[in-house]
Amino acid sequence: MPFIAEQAVTVLLGLFFLLTLYINLNFIYYVFLTFFGFGKAKRDYELVKDQTRFLILVAAHNEEKVIGSTIENLRNIRYSPDLYDIYVVNDNSTDRTGEICEEKGMKYINTGEKLFPREGVGKPAGLQYALRFLGFEKLTDQYDCLMILDADNHVDPDILSELNSQYIGKGKPEAIQTYLDSKNSSTSLSLGYAMSYYITNRFFQLAKYRLGLPNAIGGTGFIVRLDYLMKHGGFRFHSLTEDLELEMEIVKDNGRVLWNHFVRVYDEKPDNFKISIKQRTRWSQGHWYVAFTNLKPMLKKLFTEKGKLKIVDQLVYLFGMARAVQLSIVIIGILGAAGYGLVTQNYDLLTAGGERIIYLILGGSILSLILFAYQFLICMYYAIKVDTNQEFKLFRMSISVFYYAYTFVYAQVMGLLKWRQQHTWVKTEHNKTAINHKRGGADPL
Repeated sequence: MPFIAEQAVTVLLGLFFLLTLYINLNFIYYVFLTFFGFGKAKRDYELVKDQTRFLILVAAHNEEKVIGSTIENLRNIRYSPDLYDIYVVNDNSTDRTGEICEEKGMKYINTGEKLFPREGVGKPAGLQYALRFLGFEKLTDQYDCLMILDADNHVDPDILSELNSQYIGKGKPEAIQTYLDSKNSSTSLSLGYAMSYYITNRFFQLAKYRLGLPNAIGGTGFIVRLDYLMKHGGFRFHSLTEDLELEMEIVKDNGRVLWNHFVRVYDEKPDNFKISIKQRTRWSQGHWYVAFTNLKPMLKKLFTEKGKLKIVDQLVYLFGMARAVQLSIVIIGILGAAGYGLVTQNYDLLTAGGERIIYLILGGSILSLILFAYQFLICMYYAIKVDTNQEFKLFRMSISVFYYAYTFVYAQVMGLLKWRQQHTWVKTEHNKTAINHKRGGADPL
């Protein structure tokens, strides 16, 4: 084989090895995190009397199918009524969302009145309008924290009491994210969503909280300190993932995003494949935008300030490819290395250096596959058994997770290709008014 061709093959193998090495490091890091997800969740703060003042905004655009049920659920909150207010943000709805709010006696803000110019797109723009309507900077005189919910969400009755205690006990952090549960998991797609959240809640969120690393803000069911939000201009965000963008701003400011494993928000997972792909493509578009636009400032922070582990953690999170993409690369590495013997029996394609790289790729890919199997089987089983009342069904749950993960590959690729396009918000349709599976088992309390 010509020398140039041999060198070209060696270079390509070297690049694939670097990709395999990155995936290995990624898997090793997340496996390390999982070790801190086992065991009973225990409060590291005392339960205290109600004292934090909450403003709750419920984002709603054409949500007549679910908003009534959500309002009824929110009326079950057990917290001093003089310490919180709830407003539905009726964001340019053309259905009966506003009328249902009136019928239910729920305060709401109608962005269709156009009293303020729209700032941004979609949900963040509606929330920003609501903040303007309610007084903006003056809101800090009336409230301590802002809670964001979606129109389909149901919450545990003690959600504010629990958050109040953690907020006070942990020195008033910038944000706290609650456990994100599912209202529905009856189809393969919605079950795949739910399984992904169950594993993430325990082996990513709870584990990171125990290690003192920044938690992820999930778009709903979180509180943010109002004075911090106002200092940064409210909900003026540039991406389609305002939650991730807010999280990065807090981390860059050396703030804290904490996790609460003891109260839950239940949201509706898509059952419709087309709706799901649109939702996840929007997530991916926003994620890549936040990743690329934060790379430079995060690297600068990494080399100039303390708290380097937190920055490394966020960079891994920002640039971690979807698990299905990583697993595909691992399988390609194993099959490619396994086919090496067959190829070399007939062709002289590799230099000695190329052969060594092949064996490194094979070893690294096998290691990644073992680590993936551990995360997939052990962690999935444990999360289901400890945090839910669902019966563990290996085959059905495995198929659902793989279905969810591999359909995410398309969304990841499209999101990457369209990462600069942050001007079109795609609404996720909601239909479920009740939780159609049992809540969650061995109570972590």
